[in-house]
Amino acid sequence: MSVEAGDMYRVEQVLVPLDFSTSSRSALAFARALGGEEPARMQVGHALEPMPPYVRRVLFPYAALGEDDREFEAELIEEARAELERYFEFDDRLRRRMIGEPVVEMGASREQVARWAGRFDVEAVVMGAVGEQSGGAGHQLGATALRVLESSSRPVVLVRQHDPRPRLKRILVALDLEATSAEVLEVGLGMALQHGCELELLFVLPSPLAQDSAGLLKSQVRFDERQARSRLKNKIEALFERTVEQVDVPFPQREKARELTSTTRVEVGDPAATIVKRAYDIDADLVVIGARSGPRAAGGNLGSVARGVASGATAHVMVVPPETKSTPLTRED
Repeated sequence: MSVEAGDMYRVEQVLVPLDFSTSSRSALAFARALGGEEPARMQVGHALEPMPPYVRRVLFPYAALGEDDREFEAELIEEARAELERYFEFDDRLRRRMIGEPVVEMGASREQVARWAGRFDVEAVVMGAVGEQSGGAGHQLGATALRVLESSSRPVVLVRQHDPRPRLKRILVALDLEATSAEVLEVGLGMALQHGCELELLFVLPSPLAQDSAGLLKSQVRFDERQARSRLKNKIEALFERTVEQVDVPFPQREKARELTSTTRVEVGDPAATIVKRAYDIDADLVVIGARSGPRAAGGNLGSVARGVASGATAHVMVVPPETKSTPLTRED
């Protein structure tokens, strides 16, 4: 995402992939709360998993003689759309928020959602952290959520706990203070300005002892947390300042943005665990983090820290991929 003059991230349209899970109910409720005074519009989608070959052979034993199963698939899609409307209680108020009719397509959900994220003109994908096949155990990510995080070109909000009337009051933005941190801050700051939230910027200085669970390095490596904080204090403050300066805020919002970005915090420890703990301690409603936080797996956007936070946080987590799309923030010059 390039931070251009006069532009600011703002959620105006979102994609909400749904399955028939409690987690999807939570995602839809969260999506309905987005947009602040001007509610965001929603594109709802549902993926129908392809039938295994043996099911097709039983249903269409004479396909080779000319019987076509496309009519059956069309009926299946229409029935799924009707069930979607019944299950999620699509009333007139909700329909007015929709960009168009719910899209229901055949295909593996983890691939379809990633395609929809690129196809529709949305600023974010809002989905449940676990799906109907995941069982919702613990804080592990569902396979679809993980796939979308690894491939989405739009920020992805993973919704955790269910709140029928969700409201964003406090956002924690986790920054690694590297080159892409301005992109992450722009999204977090834009969300805070749009929804009238409190904001905290957090940097975690990785401790060399963070992964030393057996205590093998303690006697070999001398690491003084206070000394490290003290020696790096000026440099970290300069990096915070540089990151904030790279986000160009429209003039009417600058004073409020300056106030929001003044709350910074530095911790030392395991980055993912520390971010998760800090979000819990301040009762954050949303954690915003860059997808590339931590070493990346080959072929994906998702770093180890981002994955750890997305898996472990009890708060909702918004993962920002590199080069995210931004939209102009309405200004009164």
